[in-house]
Amino acid sequence: MARPPANDKDLWNPESYDGLRRQLIPSFDLLYSSAAEAVAAVVPPDGRILDLGAGTGLLSATLRRSLPHARLILVDRSELMLTKARQRFAGDGGIDIRVTDLTQALPDEPFDAVVSGLAIHHLPHTDKQDLFKRILSALRPGGVFVNVDQILAPFPALEAVYDRRHERHVIDSDTPPDEWAAGRERMRHDICADLESQLRWLREAGFDHVDCLVKDWRFATYAGWAAA
Repeated sequence: MARPPANDKDLWNPESYDGLRRQLIPSFDLLYSSAAEAVAAVVPPDGRILDLGAGTGLLSATLRRSLPHARLILVDRSELMLTKARQRFAGDGGIDIRVTDLTQALPDEPFDAVVSGLAIHHLPHTDKQDLFKRILSALRPGGVFVNVDQILAPFPALEAVYDRRHERHVIDSDTPPDEWAAGRERMRHDICADLESQLRWLREAGFDHVDCLVKDWRFATYAGWAAA
């Protein structure tokens, strides 16, 4: 399958990106708050967290409310999106923002948690599996990886239901038609995997425990815990 364009996130307008999240993503607040709770349950107050594909920093901002003294490293391949993240966290000395691709080496330090929000589904499946292995290597014993992402249904007929429900949410949320059309165009480059496969890949990578924390049809928050 084709890799998405290198500048796919630059198709977004960073100024409107955050506001559109709730219109385009069903159960957005539940998905992100569940991720934050899973991280806060493991990470000490001054712990270290890596946010992969951080974009404008939405997921890190959710984490910040629970862990105001943690150190966060945000990485993304789009300088345009990270410009918004730098504005969001201006003056926060505990935030480090770097431009890098998810297929490149992760920062060389142990983390208490690694998180990602709506980014990993852009990778080919072999790259997803490789990333899961590298994430586990980057975690301290007992650390957690939490991913909020778009997933594929386990069979085509159900995928059609996923799609109808997603579109119904978008329309009911009064999303501007041009924004949904742009979203549909971006989705053509998605390389989603079903939830069961991704949980299996985490186990195969060596995670001690895995679980789906919350799921709303096409979107899910799932986690893997490193052995203590």
